[in-house]
Amino acid sequence: MSEQVADAPQDSPRPDDHEAGAGRDPLSMLFQPGAWRLERRLHTRPVYELYATLIALAITAVIIGLLVIIVGVSPLDAFASLYEGAFGNRESALETLVQATPLILTGLCAAIAFRAGVWNIGGQGQFIAGAIGTWWVYDTMPGLPAPVLFVAMFAGAAVFGAVWATVASVLLVRYGTNEILTTVMLNFVIDSGLSWLLSGPWQANDTPYSQTERMVESTFLPRFFDDSRLHLGFALALVMVAVVHFLVRRTTLGFELRAIGVNKQAASYKGVSVGAAIIAVMAISGALAGLAGAGELLGLHHRINFEFGGQAVGFTGIIVALVARLHPAGVIVVAVAFAGLINGATQMQVGTGIPAALVDVIEGVALVLVLLAAVACRYRLRKIAHHHG
Repeated sequence: MSEQVADAPQDSPRPDDHEAGAGRDPLSMLFQPGAWRLERRLHTRPVYELYATLIALAITAVIIGLLVIIVGVSPLDAFASLYEGAFGNRESALETLVQATPLILTGLCAAIAFRAGVWNIGGQGQFIAGAIGTWWVYDTMPGLPAPVLFVAMFAGAAVFGAVWATVASVLLVRYGTNEILTTVMLNFVIDSGLSWLLSGPWQANDTPYSQTERMVESTFLPRFFDDSRLHLGFALALVMVAVVHFLVRRTTLGFELRAIGVNKQAASYKGVSVGAAIIAVMAISGALAGLAGAGELLGLHHRINFEFGGQAVGFTGIIVALVARLHPAGVIVVAVAFAGLINGATQMQVGTGIPAALVDVIEGVALVLVLLAAVACRYRLRKIAHHHG
């Protein structure tokens, strides 16, 4: 008898537990520790994810409308002004595509890394590295014919961005260093390096400002229209979307990175070289951000200065990737939408007096709600059954 008592589970219910629980508050029983658990769904229909995303965006619009009312402005006037500045006419629509160009590339940068379960938060630093690589090629190879120089500058941007991302991936694979910390710190490192370059070796001779000389006009990216800033970099971004989609869905590396993203250990058992795949995907990720830097430099700025380094396209690209659920095609849609927010914010501020900082609030609320929608689609709360007897 004593052996039976010793072998009995310590948490097994006693007969009087049921009687004691009979009069308890149902809510307290519902939320008691261990009563529920978050469980991943085996199958998730894409259409459900689409509906959940649309619902999340609708809730975002309602929340923003309430905030606008608090400010003392009619939500209809605010949204109308925002739309007018983003897509209201040909000029504003084309300018929105200009703003979307780097976001597409930095969104792809984050999406492809996140698919492999590698949290590359260094898109901003890799974007700057791409601009540095572009300028370095331009400064050291001025005698190249224009078509060859264009190819060389974009190649330099991709290589510099890839190398800067590889620093973090090698530390991750070799020493197990957390890639979130290293990529964030590398953003600050390259920002300081850019500051040194602009106030020293690369500072223009004809100005006291910390900036490079203006590039010659033959290196400017061609523009689609004479009355718009939309340049060839937008077409390059769309091509990269197709390339990334093909890479992820139709190549061995794409299969490996998706497998690693689901379960690194299982992928390793299947013969995948996890370390090599992580280094490869981080290099591709950094190269995409580097191309964004080259596009901004050659298409718009034509010189590097502190304002160039102050752009937050790398960080916004992370939000774009997450809201797009890491789908390359979705990155285009979300990047254009976020670019519309950025482009329309000025018109909204002028037309209604709403601070442009509200755009940051819109981005943050949209991100949180869309991620919650993703969790709701891919996970479910399941009550743990308690077996008695």
